[in-house]
Amino acid sequence: MVCRFVHSCCSLRAANVLGGFRRVKEKARRLGLLLVAVALGACAQTPLVPEAPGVAGPILQEVPGLRVAVEAEAWKHRPSGLGDTVLPLLVALKNTGTGPVTVARQDFALLDQANRQYLPIPPGDVAAMFGGGSGSGVGISPSVGIAGSSGGRSVFGGGLGVTFGSWGSDARDIIPLALADGPIQPGAEVRGFLYFPRPAPDSQGVRLVAVLRDLPGTPQLEFRFRRAE
Repeated sequence: MVCRFVHSCCSLRAANVLGGFRRVKEKARRLGLLLVAVALGACAQTPLVPEAPGVAGPILQEVPGLRVAVEAEAWKHRPSGLGDTVLPLLVALKNTGTGPVTVARQDFALLDQANRQYLPIPPGDVAAMFGGGSGSGVGISPSVGIAGSSGGRSVFGGGLGVTFGSWGSDARDIIPLALADGPIQPGAEVRGFLYFPRPAPDSQGVRLVAVLRDLPGTPQLEFRFRRAE
């Protein structure tokens, strides 16, 4: 009886340790993503505008069955400083065909002038950078240095601050306003944001590439943007 009790206690303790390790590992993964975003976003960059001269607002392209519009600098929601950490692009899709068209986040990729490729960040991971989403408790604030959740004492450095805790920027719009995966019915239109890592500071232009896998034979679409002068 005593041996069985000791064995049960040891098993419970091992399970608790393993669970704690997994939670720490997940937080470390999200913190790594956050630090990469902070490093790329620390340098202020001029706004993105359509590459074609004289064009303002969204870039519009159309293929048989689907109309696609992409707009940069369209984030006017919460958190207001989202664009300092990631690059949000507003995508609008209208089904102009006779059957459903399924579009997924994985249909899009961002490339800079050096052909460095950036894949969309899941909305939950973006929200977690600001202390929202999965509730990882890792957030960003425009304070100086890295500080604990109990105050603003800087641990090191200057510039964009990283905070641990639930306070900070309001991230409630990130997930609801993200572009949703799924079918678009004939005649229907969907809109939402794709979130990308901020391109390298030396990049003067980017292009969003769309490969629509549910429309075989459709040519690759490119939406080109440049830095405003």
